[in-house]
Amino acid sequence: MHYLYFHAYAMLTGLLLGMFVDPFSKIAIGVFYILFCWFHVCVLLETTPMNFNTGAYCPQCQRVTGLGLRHCNICAMCVPGKWVHCKHLQRCCDKRLRKRWLNLFKLIVTMYSIMTVIHALKTPWLLGLLPLHIFVLKLTYK
Repeated sequence: MHYLYFHAYAMLTGLLLGMFVDPFSKIAIGVFYILFCWFHVCVLLETTPMNFNTGAYCPQCQRVTGLGLRHCNICAMCVPGKWVHCKHLQRCCDKRLRKRWLNLFKLIVTMYSIMTVIHALKTPWLLGLLPLHIFVLKLTYK
């Protein structure tokens, strides 16, 4: 699932839930989305292409690259050895930062699910969002 879908889900579901919840919940929705965007910006800033030209040669790139880099066949570029390719972000990034980003998103989906169940007591049609929350949460585990 592309990261833009995660943003669209977080924004649209947050706006929809925001129309039916109390002011404290609206603040929580906004703060969580700002945190989510901040983590995403951190991932984007950290995963810029590297070209150190220190003398190591990459046979796949057929060029001189930095020491300690490995070639990612999906991105078709050399990245630091501790990085992994993330299909959700569609780029290579640090394992820990990727895990934090996904955990924050899972926390947001869980919060939305709980808010949906609570506020469905006064607005029953909100329960229709629950399958969407579960579907999106399952996509993060693949």
